[in-house]
Amino acid sequence: MKKLTKFIRVTLAALLLSQVIITPVWAGTGDGAGTQSPAPMRLAGSDRYHTAQQVSVNGWATAAAVVLARGDDYPDALAGAVLAHKLNAPLLLTPSEGLDPDVLNEIKRLNARTVYLLGGTGALAPAVETALKANNLQTLRLQGQDRYETAAAIAQAVTTTAAKAFLASGLSFPDALSISSYAASQGVPLLLTEQKSLPPATVAALTNMGVKSVTLIGGTGVIDPSVQSALERQNIKVDRLAGADRYLTNMAVLTTLTFNPTTVFVATGEGFPDALAGAVLAAKNQNPLVLVPAGSFAPATSGYLNTRRTTGASFTMLGGWGVIPYGVESMIRTGSLHPRFSLQYIHGPSYDGQINQLNSIPGNATDVVDVVAPSWLNLNDPASGSDSGDGSVSGIWDGAATPSQYLDFVRNAHARGLKVLPMVTAGAVADSVLTSDSARANLVNQLMQRVQTTGVDGVVIDFEMLQTSSGPGLTKLMQELSSRLHLTNKLAVIAVYARTGPNNESWLGEYNYHDLAQAVDYLDIMTYDYSTSTPGPVAPLDWMAKVLSYTQSQGVDMGKVLLGLPYYARDWTETPPRGDQPATYTHSHWSYASVLGIVQKYGASVSRDTSAYTSGSPVQDTVGIPHFTYTDANKALHFVYYDDPASWEAKLQLLDQYHLGGIGAWSLYWISGESRDAVYPLLQRHLR
Repeated sequence: MKKLTKFIRVTLAALLLSQVIITPVWAGTGDGAGTQSPAPMRLAGSDRYHTAQQVSVNGWATAAAVVLARGDDYPDALAGAVLAHKLNAPLLLTPSEGLDPDVLNEIKRLNARTVYLLGGTGALAPAVETALKANNLQTLRLQGQDRYETAAAIAQAVTTTAAKAFLASGLSFPDALSISSYAASQGVPLLLTEQKSLPPATVAALTNMGVKSVTLIGGTGVIDPSVQSALERQNIKVDRLAGADRYLTNMAVLTTLTFNPTTVFVATGEGFPDALAGAVLAAKNQNPLVLVPAGSFAPATSGYLNTRRTTGASFTMLGGWGVIPYGVESMIRTGSLHPRFSLQYIHGPSYDGQINQLNSIPGNATDVVDVVAPSWLNLNDPASGSDSGDGSVSGIWDGAATPSQYLDFVRNAHARGLKVLPMVTAGAVADSVLTSDSARANLVNQLMQRVQTTGVDGVVIDFEMLQTSSGPGLTKLMQELSSRLHLTNKLAVIAVYARTGPNNESWLGEYNYHDLAQAVDYLDIMTYDYSTSTPGPVAPLDWMAKVLSYTQSQGVDMGKVLLGLPYYARDWTETPPRGDQPATYTHSHWSYASVLGIVQKYGASVSRDTSAYTSGSPVQDTVGIPHFTYTDANKALHFVYYDDPASWEAKLQLLDQYHLGGIGAWSLYWISGESRDAVYPLLQRHLR
């Protein structure tokens, strides 16, 4: 074993030298060699193997080497993060009995030349090594007779001398995972021990490396005082980082040692694979790795997360919703188990314009926003000579010179902790697509391809002006699309017109609230655009309440309903009546800030309209909708209706009254200046 270890050290040194040339600048190592793009909020795949691959994809453009461990058991891999960080390599997982084909594809993407296998043939079968060699990859196996010898071999392959080492239990994984990212970032060996005795391989490794100080990770229930005594007899200074359980030990590590808290990685403490792979990514910039339970958090964990949130940290979840459910993620991001969902639409064709709208969200973005929904995709019109669409879609930036704009937007949003759900719109072609099984299937496939290639977090379907006969097809689309999206931990949202009853808007029968809500994550009801042809409020409060009452009567889970919130004002210009022809109106849109400017420019007098706009509403508007008139330089009469902090406040109170899931706001295009200062404090108060 000594000869093998020496050979690996020599190979490792050569490999590290070669990486000076091939490591990409963007990948960053946390040591000043470069800066890494901020991690997205969640790195997840369909299983533990694909989650590790997602970590690799996010952290490494290329890597000369890869560290490979079995994914169904932890002992041989616990010390692997230190080796992987030393190599600037990802840690990938594969089934014990054979090489996962997707793992091989990731190794090829990285252009790796060497694969380090952790553990003997009982951990990674000969078939794994054979498959790697068949693809012209060099393999180096670090192994011992047991987990303790393997950890010792890994440590001594990384360094010949070390003044300090960490020691964790080899019989459980959480404590080793708590220290792994720090140990890796500092290059401190991580060794394993029995509960009540110090394994000979561990003693030998400590002696060979000249270790003078050891920190035990975990309480006396996992590392008995007799182990400390054995170390002290070796003239080794010993201290301990420990708590009453795995989560409090994790907190002892994170609050005692020094980390870079700008990004916090989070993994379940109930399983090892996601934290194992994620620790190597966390080590790149010395970020902390928090272990969380499936249920309620200990006060120490909640307090730590609250502090990090207050200081503006971003959080990256490791693993899918099966291991870190949405409620747990919500606790991490917001401190609330069931925070209200804040979806903010972004519209306009300009990339710079959409980025500016994203940047209008202040400070710690997740205090007020969960998701941004940029207007990106449209159903294609029928091909020449056809009356029916085929379900294909086009994006607004699909030109050969601009596909990276989607990726850049997503990176910017993810860096601020926000999810991205592009909005899909359609014209008259939607009816032919929805009523065709083949076209609908093609649409789902095209959307899934877009989700995969852009790295977004789901989609919003916004199909308007449909025929009533298209309703069943719309419901089928959302059922089919949602099932596909949910397999990859993505969200499905549908935006629907507002209805107050089957007899009131018979032309909107295509929107089956009950069935659509069953299929999707959120039903965004567009409770605005009440007045479109003659002057009147954009969204009268009593009408909004009646829409929600009708929704409730349809048996909809109101926790899935998003309240449509308008940020825009509407300015009607009157063409006066002539003879027996009545007055007609055209309208334009303004932001709240622009409206205040108009009031000041024309010296307009603002009134508040508390009229009842719909019969049978459970809510009477006592606050009122602000409005005014003015005459422009061309002597044209204008009527302006808008929302201000008081009317937005009244609308947001509907969230409590109907126990809604959140808001869908149209749109950030109208947010600037005074509107930003007015809206965001209201959102934080009502949503968080």
